[in-house]
Amino acid sequence: MESLSLCRSSSSSILKLQKTIHKNPPNSLQIPVSLSCRLHGNQISSLVYSMASKTPLKPHFSLPILVGFLSSSALPSFASELGDPSGPVSGKINIESILLAIDDFFNKNPFFVAGCAFIYLVVLPLVEEYVKKYKYISAINAFRKLEDDSTAQLLDIRDEKSVNYLGSPNLRILSKEVAQIPYTEADEDRFLKNVMAKFADPKNTVVCILDNLDGNSIKVAELLFKNGFKEAYAIRGGMRGKKGWQDIQQALLPPSVHVYPKKKAKKSQKVNSVSNQPDADQYAITPEN
Repeated sequence: MESLSLCRSSSSSILKLQKTIHKNPPNSLQIPVSLSCRLHGNQISSLVYSMASKTPLKPHFSLPILVGFLSSSALPSFASELGDPSGPVSGKINIESILLAIDDFFNKNPFFVAGCAFIYLVVLPLVEEYVKKYKYISAINAFRKLEDDSTAQLLDIRDEKSVNYLGSPNLRILSKEVAQIPYTEADEDRFLKNVMAKFADPKNTVVCILDNLDGNSIKVAELLFKNGFKEAYAIRGGMRGKKGWQDIQQALLPPSVHVYPKKKAKKSQKVNSVSNQPDADQYAITPEN
C-alpha cells in the first residue's frame, strides 16, 4: 500500500510540474519549491523521462531546465552520494600530497637531509677523484711518484721546437730516461703507436705526462689509460706554467733535474770562454827605445 501511494504521489507531482511548464513560457520557467521538495531520488528518472518525452520544449531550453532542477533542493541525497568519502578511491597519483609528504620529511629530519647532501656533493666527488686512474697531479707529486714507483715513467709530449728551447728533465738520478714523443690531436693514432712501441708493458706502467702547460696532458692521460696503461697522470702546470716543473724546481726539486733554456746556457758558455781568454795587453810587445 505504501508503494502504491508513493507512485500516486509521484505521478501527481509530475503532472503538476508538466502543467506548470505548459502554463509558463520557456524563458520564465520556474519549478515550485514545494513540488521539488516532495520529490525523492528514485523519482528523478521518471520525471526527467517525462519532461524529455512529453514537454514540447525546444532543445536549447531543455538543458537549462534540467540543470536548474538538478541543482535545486530536491537532490540532497545525490549530493551526499557524490561527496561520500567511502566511495571508490581514484587511481590517479596525488602529486600535491607527495610533495607535502617530502617537505614534511625534510622539515622533520634536517640533519639527515644535510648529511645526504654533503655526501653527494662533497664526499663522492672526492672519492671518485681519488680512485680515478687518470687525473691531474702536481709537479712535486709527479717527481715523488717517479722516485718511489719503479714502474713510473715520464713522457714529454711537447713539440720539437719547445724541447730544443727547454729540454726535458734529466732523470739519471732516478736511473730513468724521459720518453719524448710529440702529441698532435690530428695524428692521435700515430702518437699512440709510438707510445706503445716505447713502453713494452703498458698494463704495468704508470706514466706521468709533461706538456708546456695544461693543454693536452689530460687528454693524453685519458687516452693512454683507456688503451691499457696502469695509471696516467697529467702534470699540472706542465713545464712552464704556474706551479709547473720549472716554477717549483728551485725550491722543491734536486738540482740534477732542473731545466734551463738552452739558448741561455749557450750564451753563458760563450761569456765564460771569453772571460777565460788571456788579456791581450798582457802579451803586447812594447817597442824598444
